[in-house]
Amino acid sequence: MTRLMSDIDRSAIESVARRHGIDVDDEAVSAHLEATRDQAAQFDALNPDPVGSVYRVDPTPGDDEYNAFRYRFEHGGGDGPLGDLDVAVKENVVVAGVPTTCGSPGFEFEPARSATVVDRLIDDGATLVGTTNMDEFAFYITGETCTHGRIENPAVDGCVPGGSSSGSGAAVAAGFADAALGTDTGGSVRIPASFCGVVGVKPTHQRVSRFGVVDLSQSLDHVGPLARDAETAARVLETIVGPDADDPSTRGTPEPEAYVNAVDEGVEDLQIGVVDEAMATSGDAVRDRVSAAVDGLADAGATVEETSLPGYATMGPVVGAIAGLEFAAFVGANGASLATGTGTTEALRDALEAANGRGEFGENVTNLLVTNGAVADIDGSPFVAAKGLQREFTRTVREALVDYDALVTPTTPMAAPEFGTVQGIDGLLRVVENTAPFNCSGTPAVSVPCGTVSGKPVGLQVVTDWNNEATGLNVAGAVEQL
Repeated sequence: MTRLMSDIDRSAIESVARRHGIDVDDEAVSAHLEATRDQAAQFDALNPDPVGSVYRVDPTPGDDEYNAFRYRFEHGGGDGPLGDLDVAVKENVVVAGVPTTCGSPGFEFEPARSATVVDRLIDDGATLVGTTNMDEFAFYITGETCTHGRIENPAVDGCVPGGSSSGSGAAVAAGFADAALGTDTGGSVRIPASFCGVVGVKPTHQRVSRFGVVDLSQSLDHVGPLARDAETAARVLETIVGPDADDPSTRGTPEPEAYVNAVDEGVEDLQIGVVDEAMATSGDAVRDRVSAAVDGLADAGATVEETSLPGYATMGPVVGAIAGLEFAAFVGANGASLATGTGTTEALRDALEAANGRGEFGENVTNLLVTNGAVADIDGSPFVAAKGLQREFTRTVREALVDYDALVTPTTPMAAPEFGTVQGIDGLLRVVENTAPFNCSGTPAVSVPCGTVSGKPVGLQVVTDWNNEATGLNVAGAVEQL
C-alpha cells in the first residue's frame, strides 16, 4: 500500500479529475492530494492475516503420454462419499503447495491455500491425483496453446482434446482419473467432454464457488466436473456445489441436491425442445447422431419438439466481448475486481503483477490483453452493449424453459478436429457455437456422449433451468442407456 501511495502525486490527481470532467485549480489539487494521503493511511490498516490450508501437497511433474497432467501427487482419500474416486483438477483451480502457471509461459505462483472446491473434494474423501494442463489462461478450445506442450486426445489420435480444460478431459478419457474439475467460460468443460467422449457438467452460474480459481471472466466462468459417466459427475457435483463464505457471488445459492438419484429416474413425461439453430449449423453426421439419440429419448417416453432461440448465433461473439474485456481489466488491475466477485488473494495479486512486469504471455493471450485493453480504455460502450444482448438472450432461454423441461443441442457442431485445423477467433467461434449461448444465460448444461462419427465421439448437450442440474443429469443418464 505504501509503495502505491508514493506513486500518487499532483499529476495523478489532475489525471483522475480530467477523466471525470472535473476542473481543478492548484488549491483543489493540493486539497485532494492531502485527502488522498489521509485515505491511504486508512487503507494501510487493511492487512488481513493470510490464511493457509492445513496441508501442503508435494508434487512431481506430470509425464504421461497425453500430457494431461502438469503435476502429479496423491492427497486425501478417506471414508467420505467420494472415498473411491481419484480426482484431478485443472491447473487454474489452485492446490496448496502446487505451483500453477495457468498454461502460460509468463505466470506462476505457489498458493498457500487451496480453492474451496479442492477442500470440499478432500473433505468428502476424494483422492486428488494431480493438476491438469490447460490452454493458456483458459482462452482457447483446442489444448494447443498450453506453454507446456499440446495436450493429446486419448479417444482420437491426431485430433484435439478440446479446451480449455484439455488435460481434465484427457485425464478422464485415458482412465487416469475417475473425474476432473474444469472451468467453463464459453464451453471449456463441455467441449473437451464432447471431443474426448466423457461427461461434462457446467452448473448454474455461481452455483459452485470460484474462490481459489484464476478466472478468465467473472461474469461467465463456471467450475464443473468431467467424469467417466453421469453418475460419477453427479457425485462430484453434489460435493462441490453450495454457498461459500469465501466467494460472495455464491450467497443465496441453494444447498446441494441428491443429483445421483436423478440419473436413473427416466424421461417419461419430460418435455424436451430441440434447438433448431444448433441443429441447422452442425455438421450432417453430428446432427444425424444427435437426432438418433433424441429419437431414443422419445421412445423412452419424452415428448420432443423443435424450438427456436432467437439471438442464438450472436452469443459466441457476445461471450468473446465480455470475456476479453473482463480479462484485460482483471489482469491489468493485477487481479483486483472492484465488484462482487470471488475475491483475490495477495499471492495471486503479486503473481499477476509480476507477470505484467515480465510481459511473457503467449500469442493468444497477448492479443487478448492488448486489443481488449485498448478498447476498454476508450469507453465502456462495447461491454455495456454485450451485456445488453446477454440479458435479452437470457430472457429468451428462460421463456423457453417455461415450456420445456430441457433443451437439447449437439454439444459441438463437429467431432474432434485434427490438430492445426482450428485457427484464430473464427475457429474458436465455430467450436463454441452451441456452448457459449448457455454461458450467457448461466443455465446448467450437461454434455453426454451419444455415439461416434467415423470413430470420433459425439456429445449431446442438455440445458435446463437455473439450479435444475438434476433434470439435466436425468436426461444425460437416459442418453447413456440408449
